[in-house]
Amino acid sequence: MQTVIDISRLRHNIRRFRAATRNEFCAVVKSDAYGHGILSACYIEPLVDCYMVATAEEAFALSVVTDKPILSLGGEVDPFLRSFRPQIIPTVCDVRQLVAVLNCGYKRFSIAVNTGMNRLGANENTLAMMTAICKDRGVAPWSVYSHLYGGISSAAAQSREFDRLTSDNILRSKRHLYNSCGYELGLNGFDLYDMTRCGISMYGYGPGMDMAMKVRAKIVAQSQVKRGEHVGYGDYLLDHDAVIATVRCGYADGLRRTDKQLYLKVRGNKCKIIGQPCMDLCMIDVTNVQCRVGEFAYLISDKSDTEYLATCYDTIVYEVLTGFNGRAERIYI
Repeated sequence: MQTVIDISRLRHNIRRFRAATRNEFCAVVKSDAYGHGILSACYIEPLVDCYMVATAEEAFALSVVTDKPILSLGGEVDPFLRSFRPQIIPTVCDVRQLVAVLNCGYKRFSIAVNTGMNRLGANENTLAMMTAICKDRGVAPWSVYSHLYGGISSAAAQSREFDRLTSDNILRSKRHLYNSCGYELGLNGFDLYDMTRCGISMYGYGPGMDMAMKVRAKIVAQSQVKRGEHVGYGDYLLDHDAVIATVRCGYADGLRRTDKQLYLKVRGNKCKIIGQPCMDLCMIDVTNVQCRVGEFAYLISDKSDTEYLATCYDTIVYEVLTGFNGRAERIYI
């Protein structure tokens, strides 16, 4: 399987997003850039102010390919204590973490604040103690941020709570609350603080954005199969004479097994997947398509394909995209 990433579209999406938000831009590249590959950061570096990742492993890998600040989401700080990297900005959520990163020598750190999501972040009392420690040590966080749990629907209420919790001057150096929904809020004149974090919209799944990644796999075999014969594992029997193409992708590549009807596109035509995907291969009906071994069948060629997969898998687009993190060859164009 191959994922083909159009860098020009990534750049277009960033420029359009920045024009709407008019503040600093944080490119969210966690989970291997939502399946687009961590190396995509190399191609967008001039357009971004910093990056955000989820784990220490992601932060360390990204630090090899960029000089921009790398903000790591909260949860744990121990890996950063064992391997000091001044370019990386760890997130602290409690007093223990704050003291640990300061004692380790980090001059830049971020504080996560809980404004209602109740996942990670300091509550009001903990934040007061952290603020006191910062003042006592003469340091200030590089940034202070929180997460929206409901996108635009919770933005107003969480913004008010964020303002209340971060009223101390020491917590106001670089505040950020909004994610991809910041694009629409920015167009409507909302104050988006000092920075906006952009994930899914940067990759093309947002209003006015261009999808950046296509997913395809090669046809490796074709055969004539008679009605009533088996196709694939199990007891699936073909209900018509057909030309069956075998494609080099399966559930180990992100093409899940489901009881919904899936398809791949060949020369723009939707070709039904016959039977269940195997671990490494799947079979499609190409009876009415003139195609040959060696050409590509597309699992995702436009947004509607991704959205259809999410519906069939009973999940969200994010999970579909991050499912291509395994064996896929990434090609940047």
